[in-house]
Amino acid sequence: MEDKNSKTNGVGHNSAAFSESVADQAVRFVNKLSALVRSANQKMYKAIYGKNTVERGISLRDVNEIVLKLVNETKDWHTVIETMKKGKDVHIQENCKHEKLEIVGGSHYNFGQYLIDKSDGKFCEQNPDLSTARAEGLMPRGNRSGKAYIEKVTREK
Repeated sequence: MEDKNSKTNGVGHNSAAFSESVADQAVRFVNKLSALVRSANQKMYKAIYGKNTVERGISLRDVNEIVLKLVNETKDWHTVIETMKKGKDVHIQENCKHEKLEIVGGSHYNFGQYLIDKSDGKFCEQNPDLSTARAEGLMPRGNRSGKAYIEKVTREK
């Protein structure tokens, strides 16, 4: 007999726990990015208003290091989101398959999978490849649902 209080990992098994896990990972990710941004802001202040050129120079170097950390933390996410904004398929190599695999395999994997799940599937009747689409007069493979989701969330078109 299955225990009702036991938590299972996986989509569909326990959607409340899965949603909480996605939200928890998103909060941890935003917290990490927020801490880096605030640190960069403090260092930038010192880089501009520091007492002397040594303090300003050191602070500027520190800001550069923090910004590079931010870029590295978000590069795969940025690529996937930009691909989705363009309505391109995130599941194929020539777009961003590597970056997609990085975000679903990283430390925020449930959050990454949540984002990827907003995309159209790679191959399906509603999302055919170019040759099939041309032959049947359909829209070619793309990422219409991913694009719509990103536009809705970011309010950008």
